[in-house]
Amino acid sequence: MSKFTQKLLNTGLDVVKPEIIEVLPHDTKAFTQGLAFSQGMLYESTGTDDASSLRRLNPGTGKIESLKALSGHWGEGIAIQEGRIVQLTWQSGVAIVYDLADFSKLDEWSFAGEGWGLTAIDDGYVMTNGGSELIFRNQNFDLIKTVMVRRKWLPLRWLNDLEYARDRLLVHRLGDRFLYEIELVNGTIARLIDGSELIQLAKPQGADNVFNGIAYDKATDTFFLTGKRWPLLFKVRISP
Repeated sequence: MSKFTQKLLNTGLDVVKPEIIEVLPHDTKAFTQGLAFSQGMLYESTGTDDASSLRRLNPGTGKIESLKALSGHWGEGIAIQEGRIVQLTWQSGVAIVYDLADFSKLDEWSFAGEGWGLTAIDDGYVMTNGGSELIFRNQNFDLIKTVMVRRKWLPLRWLNDLEYARDRLLVHRLGDRFLYEIELVNGTIARLIDGSELIQLAKPQGADNVFNGIAYDKATDTFFLTGKRWPLLFKVRISP
């Protein structure tokens, strides 16, 4: 456990463990950067220079139903909004907009800095860039505001993939075993979700293959969690 996380725990944060409902196979070549769920299907963005992609997965089997290679970019987080799926790139400064049905390219939006995680909210998007800020953007991806994530005096760095669920954000921190549940309005850390059991079951090989990727199925109030090049994809329930 990092000194940072120990300090957070010492401030009295609640810690909960996800309840595993189902364990599915996951492509060990998939360097998972983002997950999203829509209309009964699971979507995944993968990274690296030579194997970035956008994928549609069957959430019952984990099987890849569709795959679109991302040439010339390193793929990062994804979000779904109004029949479109938006895929961030790491250092290219663009977010690519696809039709959700057939992955045909619809548009390309520019942004400053790096792209890490992305999720859709009611009036736009929230993204991360590896720092301590939540970056709020409107439907056209124009910058609206930034919110620092902190617990009392402690800023939370290395924010990675994230998901909007139950009026809060669940956020991965690079290399951390916890998910951080964060208040959307003020960036306050509300509690921690301990992913230790998932990591132990997945047995990831290599320091880069960290816990990352979260999607929420609102209809069943369940989540999908995995990691970079993990052999397993977990369907879990997290107590409200």
